[in-house]
Formats: sequence, structure tokens, C-alpha cells
Amino acid sequence: MLNHLEQFLPNNEPESLKNFPFFWISQVNGKYSQLIEKSIKKLGIDNTRRKIILSTNALGEASITDIANLSTLKLTTATKAVYRLVEDGIVEVFSSATDERISMVKLTDKGLSLVEQINQISAVTLAGILNAFSEDELRYLNQQLKKLFELMPSS
Repeated sequence: MLNHLEQFLPNNEPESLKNFPFFWISQVNGKYSQLIEKSIKKLGIDNTRRKIILSTNALGEASITDIANLSTLKLTTATKAVYRLVEDGIVEVFSSATDERISMVKLTDKGLSLVEQINQISAVTLAGILNAFSEDELRYLNQQLKKLFELMPSS
């Protein structure tokens, strides 16, 4: 079935892990999360809240479920974090006009200001890393990661 690709799957050999693409995706994501978490600490938010703020900004008014999905967070985690952000005055929660059972979220002016600050910090933090790639390399990397994502079954 995967004979020609076995070299890219982990096996009993410790070194095989380094040929496994998802090992590197996990490593990059872990390092990225640590780097960003350290950088945004001065804003008084953690990585979970950052993801929710940026996802809400990208979606505009959105349900907590949609925000959780875009943020790659469990719904319970996202819900708890959203209500902490409400307490901090960063988002507002209200019932959907079409279905009152659905909680909708939108950024406040304070939240929109945080988006700008997060993006500025991210740009400064990641500039040196991204400058090591050409625009074509970054486009290709994004294409390949998108392809991987689209091939993955949804849960």
C-alpha cells in the first residue's frame, strides 16, 4: 500500500522520526507557539486567547463553534476563553438573529486594538525567520501545507 513511502513513516528506528513530515509540522508548531506566547505575554493574553481574537477578527461576527474550528481549539476550551475575553472587555457575546440558541461573538474596540498589537508583535517576532525565505518559497510552502490540510479527514 505505502511501500514506496515507508521511508517517510516512523518505525522502530529512532532516526525514522526525522523523515516523517508530521514530526516536523509538530516541531515547527510547538516552537512557533512558544515563541508567540513569549512575545504576546506583555499584552496580558495567552496563545488560546490570541487564537480566538485573531479568528474572530478574520470571521467578523461568528459563532463560538466557528471560532473554535478556525482556532483549532476544542469547543469547551474556546467557550471558556471567549467568556474570559468578555470579562476583559475584548469581545461581546450575543444571540444569533436567526437562531437564539447560537452564541455569536464579535470584537470590541479594545479587541480590535489588540489585533493590531498582536499583528505588530508577530511581524517583529517572525521577520527574521520569514526573511530567510523568498516569496516563491513561502507560497510553495503554503500550497503544500494547504494540500496536506485538505487531504486530512475532518473529525
